[in-house]
Amino acid sequence: MLQIETKIREQAPATILIVEGQSGHYAPLSNVLGHHGHRVLVASGAEEAQDIVRAEKPDLVLADILMPDMDGFRFVMRLREEKGLAQPQVVFRAAAHMEAEARELAWDCGVAHFVAMPAEPETLLATIQSALSAPPPRPVKPRSAAVAIGARLHSLAFRLHQRVAGLENLNAQLDTRIAEYAAQLMTARSALEQEVTKRIWAEKELTDANLRLHDKAVRDALTGLYNRRYLEESLDREVSRAKRSGLPFGVMMMDIDHFKRCNDSFGHAAGDAALRAVGQHVLSLTRSEDILCRYGGEEFVLVMTNASARAILQRAEALRLGVQGLEVEHESRRIGPVTLSIGVAMLPDHGDSGQAVLQAADAALYQAKRAGRNRVVVGGGTQAAS
Repeated sequence: MLQIETKIREQAPATILIVEGQSGHYAPLSNVLGHHGHRVLVASGAEEAQDIVRAEKPDLVLADILMPDMDGFRFVMRLREEKGLAQPQVVFRAAAHMEAEARELAWDCGVAHFVAMPAEPETLLATIQSALSAPPPRPVKPRSAAVAIGARLHSLAFRLHQRVAGLENLNAQLDTRIAEYAAQLMTARSALEQEVTKRIWAEKELTDANLRLHDKAVRDALTGLYNRRYLEESLDREVSRAKRSGLPFGVMMMDIDHFKRCNDSFGHAAGDAALRAVGQHVLSLTRSEDILCRYGGEEFVLVMTNASARAILQRAEALRLGVQGLEVEHESRRIGPVTLSIGVAMLPDHGDSGQAVLQAADAALYQAKRAGRNRVVVGGGTQAAS
């Protein structure tokens, strides 16, 4: 490459006409030639190129054998037949698969310089250098050249036809392959979508199963209310929230009076019916933010957040009166009467933690029992109702 560049620098600058053909790759070559001091002209077709040859008298024409408006051979024959025209050197370019026929055609029309494409830039530069250094173009006998060129053009056309047919066959094969791949991709996509859907459903079922297991773990099987475990998980959290927000917080501890007597008189199944009835009645009078739990045996705990002491005491009295009025039946027998004893404690009046308030409510419940049952007692021994 260095030797080629040195020879081009040593040669006097030339005027080179580039005829744009189907390759469309002349811009880089034009830059290279201009860099080496050559004057570069560009034509978009054979007709424009012939006008430029008349006007500018270029030293060399670089053209494709196949140009947009005519083949390169007829273009050269027209140049050679024009009297008084300064004849430039010509370098032909053609695709590699047409090289043999193209070289013979180039020779028949007096063009000795040919480059098979694609070619490296140094190969093109060397060919241009050789053409610029060559003797003037040899004369061509128009009639004999026309006969030879006609035959070779026929051969070239046949080769091009074969090439086109091969490309069409290859294109058909590619279309078939693309269709096959598209079908495979659709099948794979469908299978993937089914697999993703199955996994999503499996994950949903697993999540639902975990939620059911968790719910079962924190629910009382008999009443359907939350159990003592849930209360222990939730109490400290609700106390912390109440402290952060500065909102009131209260706990009720409730116990069904003389529950053992109910079991002894009517049987344990009847006692279970009484527990369910009391639990559902208390649940019907709780808010969505309240936490109602079966604490154990015949005891229930109601945690009320954002409720004043007065509101909690009113709620406790409403619960006591409501349970007192319940008509509980089991196997066509009326069970009862059923009454509640309730102990109430507030945060921070009766404790500064969840467990402390719960213990205070339990102590108040014990006092309600000792005072005769069926009543509400506030932590510290204050009787709210009887």
